[in-house]
Amino acid sequence: MAGALAALALGAGSACAAGGTSARADAQVAQSPAPGSAGLIALTFDDGPTAMTDEILDVLADKGVQATFFVVGERAQRRPATLRRLQREGHVIGNHSWSHPNFSDLDAHQTRRQILRTNAVVRRVTGTSPVLFRYPYGDETQEGNTVIRENQMWGGVLWHWQTGAGDFTCPGPEGVVRYLNDNAVDQALLLLHDGNEVDSCSRPQMEYLPEAIDSLRARGFEFGVVASAGGPSAVNQSSWVRVIPASDTGARTGTRG
Repeated sequence: MAGALAALALGAGSACAAGGTSARADAQVAQSPAPGSAGLIALTFDDGPTAMTDEILDVLADKGVQATFFVVGERAQRRPATLRRLQREGHVIGNHSWSHPNFSDLDAHQTRRQILRTNAVVRRVTGTSPVLFRYPYGDETQEGNTVIRENQMWGGVLWHWQTGAGDFTCPGPEGVVRYLNDNAVDQALLLLHDGNEVDSCSRPQMEYLPEAIDSLRARGFEFGVVASAGGPSAVNQSSWVRVIPASDTGARTGTRG
């Protein structure tokens, strides 16, 4: 009997211990922010597609994240398979010019060619034309805006960046994670790159992406894509854009059939 009582006491103690562990786990779950409770943000990548783009797409696929890619036409022409993968995996494709010039150095003819050649490549490969346009260096011009309006496009699309070193300055993986977290607010378009200067950064810098996604989600952020908006964004330098869930049919405003 004493042995039985001891066994019962041990079992009761184990049950109490298990109950305590369960209670602590429940408390931890309760303290975890709900997905999207901190807001919806968009990862935006400029200057690709390059070999780096496919590495980024692998991470995004693994994490279940869709993003917005502003492509450079001459690079998109060389990597049609990557362009098709962007479309197939639900990412929004925007126009980032043909060869990434400073638009203030271009005349009206050169400006038109930079925008329309990129549209033509994307349409030839994917069957749709970009609607969103982001100027290289954020260098907006009246000539560019005229072409954008004539072609029922939406731009230029800027971003939210108030602090920290961007990925193109090669701050390393910890630096990029910090930059993204420091600038994450509801409806923020976060500026990243998959070409140009980041090609010269050390390869370990690319390790930032899965860690950044996990840390932002842990804070309650969720990821969406860029779409046009009916008014200026308070957090993205007054660009007329918004962040919407990738599952929203409005995401398809990123391209035009």
